[in-house]
Amino acid sequence: MKIEEIYNFLVEEQALKLEAIHPQSDLNTDLGVEGDDFSELIESFAEKYEVDMASYRWYFHHCEEGWNLGALIFKPPYMQVQRISVTPDILLQAAKSRVWPIQYPTHQLSEGRPDIFINKVILIGAAALAALMWFSRTSGA
Repeated sequence: MKIEEIYNFLVEEQALKLEAIHPQSDLNTDLGVEGDDFSELIESFAEKYEVDMASYRWYFHHCEEGWNLGALIFKPPYMQVQRISVTPDILLQAAKSRVWPIQYPTHQLSEGRPDIFINKVILIGAAALAALMWFSRTSGA
């Protein structure tokens, strides 16, 4: 297998420009693959090349999509670790060995996802407030 096959995979999966890709291109910062797109790309890659991803830790490689107001108070997983680049060269290594090649540093994430809990509280609070406002308008008419 050659690196050009990985390039073609990236072009097909993410509509990236072939001339922008080189062996050390960071999928995230250089090529703009982020969030759900990154997750879907890695999932598709693992399936196509039959790579064992048991050791893969997404939070070292990219952020999540969407707004996370809870992250203003509690750090989500990707803010608790030093980011590690994923490059076409790393994908090539994984495809050849059929095992995710990155050895992650020892790390400790906070327990649970308090940032997501805060987001849910905000969402439920906003929905309850909207319902109260609607109810007060309809009952007052």
